[in-house]
Amino acid sequence: MVEIEKLSVIYRDGDHSLVALDRISLHLQTGRVSALIGESGSGKTTIGNAIMGLLPQNACLEGSIRLDGNELTGLDEESYQRIRWRKVAMVFQNGAAAFNPVQRIVDQIAEPLIYHVKMKRDQALQTARKRLAAMGFSSEEMSRYPHELSGGQAQKALFAMALILDPEVLILDEPTSAMDAALKSFTGSMIKDLSRQGLAILLITHDLDLAVKTADNAAMLYLGQIMETLPARDIMLKPYHPYTLAIGRSFPAMDAVRDLGGMRGDAFYRYTHVHRNKDGHMQPHIHIAAGADEEQRGHAPAFGCLFRMRCTQAVEECSRAEVPLTTVGNHQVRCLRGGIVDLLRFDGINKKYGRTKAVEAAGFSVRAGEVFSIVGETGSGKTTLAMIAAGALKPDSGTRIFKGRDMDEWLAEDRLSLSAEIGIIYQNPSESVSHRFSVFDIVAEPLRIQKKAKDQGDEEIQRRVLKAIADVHLPTEADFLARHPHELNMGAIQRLCIARALVHQPAFIVADEPTSALDPSVQAKVVRMLLTLQIEKGLTMVFVTHDLGLARKISDRICVMLAGRIVEIGPAASVIAGPRHPYTKALLESARGSYIPTGSTQRSSRLTGCPFADRCERHTDECLLTAPPRVDLDERSHCVWCFHPFG
Repeated sequence: MVEIEKLSVIYRDGDHSLVALDRISLHLQTGRVSALIGESGSGKTTIGNAIMGLLPQNACLEGSIRLDGNELTGLDEESYQRIRWRKVAMVFQNGAAAFNPVQRIVDQIAEPLIYHVKMKRDQALQTARKRLAAMGFSSEEMSRYPHELSGGQAQKALFAMALILDPEVLILDEPTSAMDAALKSFTGSMIKDLSRQGLAILLITHDLDLAVKTADNAAMLYLGQIMETLPARDIMLKPYHPYTLAIGRSFPAMDAVRDLGGMRGDAFYRYTHVHRNKDGHMQPHIHIAAGADEEQRGHAPAFGCLFRMRCTQAVEECSRAEVPLTTVGNHQVRCLRGGIVDLLRFDGINKKYGRTKAVEAAGFSVRAGEVFSIVGETGSGKTTLAMIAAGALKPDSGTRIFKGRDMDEWLAEDRLSLSAEIGIIYQNPSESVSHRFSVFDIVAEPLRIQKKAKDQGDEEIQRRVLKAIADVHLPTEADFLARHPHELNMGAIQRLCIARALVHQPAFIVADEPTSALDPSVQAKVVRMLLTLQIEKGLTMVFVTHDLGLARKISDRICVMLAGRIVEIGPAASVIAGPRHPYTKALLESARGSYIPTGSTQRSSRLTGCPFADRCERHTDECLLTAPPRVDLDERSHCVWCFHPFG
């Protein structure tokens, strides 16, 4: 076992120092694979080098690293030499660069046997050839020089060298970065075999697919701090920290359906440097070298969350308070808010028009920073539910909580302050703007309605309007700002509507079929732009569409509606790849060109039971007479309202 406790590493360079690790605690256990994941520069490789005793001379290390209870920090080089390769081995990044370029591969694989075990050269070479043969090397390939190997072969040779003395702990630093899909599969199988043989493995990787398939647990590293520890299987589908969610969005997984996302801004390094104060004393100061923290001009606050400048749910307290790792279920999360929060929560929402149930018993939550799509047939209640979420419609009954406050009470007390938090993009762009308004006036309208903006004056309104128009890639010249809607094409009007929805800097956007009136090429540009703005501004979005093809490309989660009822909610990848409700499956088949049985999309107050029962081949009598129960599936936030869901 390797026990790392409160490990900090600082690289010193005169008056400036790089904070690589900040009080890291991590345990590697026999027979388990621990994945270490994070952006470049987050400190992943430094942890591996610290365990191996390979930190450079300018590294200052604090904390504890214990191997089987024995302290490693402070050991001299001779003591480390007795541990390396025998007890702990490392597969270094960048394959061929880790080899001696003037020695043949087989000689280098044999070297640890000769140096550490004092094995005779001929016997060591024979053992090395067996190890290389097990890795798929031919006799001719074993005798090549490093530059004569492919990237994948060099990486496999490094594996052979690391395992030549049968170590107890194996550190893998980006082991698949130079490999094709077949070699990645081979490496994944080997990692699982080695863990079954009892090795403790630290897998340093940006390959989330490899981590999910091979690791038991994972730690998400950001600027030298662990943001979340979690079971590896939860990385893609059940993240608790906004950083983990953003990392998952950025990875091109084979089962991912959403286009690649990411996170706003950048973060490169944490530096300490020295300022001389008025009294002439030297005062250490920490800052982050990144453009994301514009309000601090690149300087981080003395306390607070390192991720807050890029977070989708940061509050003022995040910049002041110390943020410890706290336990939430089987995760540990470094977040003052306990992980990703629900920005909006519905419970038992009902809405009727006459005798028609437009929305019935709707209950769900929308998490901060996600794109939550509502899909279903025309007339299924999508727009009604979305407008209730936006505060534009009042439900007949039920509770809706927004940012921790009862939305109905908020509307009654201060409608304007709530409306400043929510932006709406309506279905028909040409009908959602006044044709008497100029381009400038259309975008400025929400600001003029808000009392706060009036107090800020015309100059502030002008600045924010021009910024919003530029954000949606429209001209800001006076001639264009003076135009009226009838002088614009439909794509420009829709961009104008998006600018108006964003001009008051809301936290939450409701987009109701925002591209239904556009041709495919313009639709693609508008959707791509909307998703970019959603990431850059850290927005939470409810996106209403009847187009499943579009929903699968933009959504983090999908909610399926029929006749006023929600029938299925889950991660987009799960809903698309394995729909559990017969109606969801029928919708997907219909999107692929198959026939879907027709039926009423509206629900009378006299009807009970499942709204799809009369069209479902799996229905029984109870489906016709009783409202189906909610069934929670496979611990992945996937739920379905059905008596007979698909397995």
